Amino acid sequence: MTEQQIDRLVTQILQRLQPPVLVMVTAAEGYRHEICQRLACCGERLHLALSGELTDAERWQTLGDVQPAEIWHRALPPAPYKALLLPFLDYPLAADLLNGTLQSPVAQRVHDALLAGIPVLALRYLCDPHSELNALRGVAQPGYAAQMSATLERLTASGITLGTLNELLDRLTANARPPAVSESPRRYLTVTDIVNNPALADSPDAVLTDAAVDFLKAQKKITLPR
Repeated sequence: MTEQQIDRLVTQILQRLQPPVLVMVTAAEGYRHEICQRLACCGERLHLALSGELTDAERWQTLGDVQPAEIWHRALPPAPYKALLLPFLDYPLAADLLNGTLQSPVAQRVHDALLAGIPVLALRYLCDPHSELNALRGVAQPGYAAQMSATLERLTASGITLGTLNELLDRLTANARPPAVSESPRRYLTVTDIVNNPALADSPDAVLTDAAVDFLKAQKKITLPR
């Protein structure tokens, strides 16, 4: 095997060892090709829940394991998901979630994920009246723009994390990192440490080597009164 093939194999093995991210792909328009390309190299293990009306389903199927519609339409697939990602959160879906009508299978699964404590991450650009996409579309009516902004605030309050794709991928990476190691890890005190600074042995957090313990015992015997 070449070095490149080995690196690819190691990457695939590491991905399989981590919990998957459930990506729910709807038919909303906007940056679909760019988002698909970015997710293809994000380094996460992806499960795909694809809405039936997609015209570009074949492109998304290459990103990971496609979940059968007959399964995810009824319930969340049985996997320990790291997060649920909504790359195309448009206003109809947002309103469906906030109103609690849950008319679509996607809204129902987002509801299930929130109840189960699974992080729900959503790109904000479709619902954000100030995003570049909506600026290009000409979302200029102040009242409706205010309503869209209020919807985003209520979604955040309900537990959905909104952000750019960079921000959401960074969040996934941060959640996967091991806890930070203390900057001052506990160290065993040696005989040399105690000779140089005897007060160290009296610290409540002191951990001594066997030789240091024997040295202190010997010191106590020497200083015992006759």
